[in-house]
Amino acid sequence: MERPIKQCPECAISDEAAREILETGEYCVVATVDEDGAPYCTPLSYVIDGNDLFIHTGAEGGQKTDDWQRDARVCLTVAVDMEPVYERTLFTTYYASIIARGSVERVTDETKIRWALAKLCLKYVPDFKKEIGGAIDREIDKTAIWVVHLDSISGKAYCPHPNGKGHVAMQADPLPLGPERE
Repeated sequence: MERPIKQCPECAISDEAAREILETGEYCVVATVDEDGAPYCTPLSYVIDGNDLFIHTGAEGGQKTDDWQRDARVCLTVAVDMEPVYERTLFTTYYASIIARGSVERVTDETKIRWALAKLCLKYVPDFKKEIGGAIDREIDKTAIWVVHLDSISGKAYCPHPNGKGHVAMQADPLPLGPERE
């Protein structure tokens, strides 16, 4: 279910900007619920391929994979450009973030598993490109790949001053800082 942005709707970003955050983010936090309905969140490394987000876990699993097998619905978030600021009497945080929803399933095709592991290695340790094949061969039996099929992505940003990690264009001007905000 898509919900309208209630807090700071003027900070909404375009679908294209939300997709850019998702594609360039360092990690995502994936949320699910356990069998009693309690929330459970895990930060994970990931790569994107179209509307699919690939993540890896240990083959033995754990709470998150138990939750996914029971209920495949997930929500995830990625945040970039986080910068706490104090400007003209206002404490705030510049940010750009997305929230995405979808369903998760375990990847069983070995070719797709190897592809996803190679993409993850290239994203996180590109300097070791020549070592990726051997690492995958050594670790593939201990690793599981999961894919989140994304149904929706939305985002917000309040970052009028880029901090070197990338700048997201907002659809509207940011809220003014300081006394004129009142």
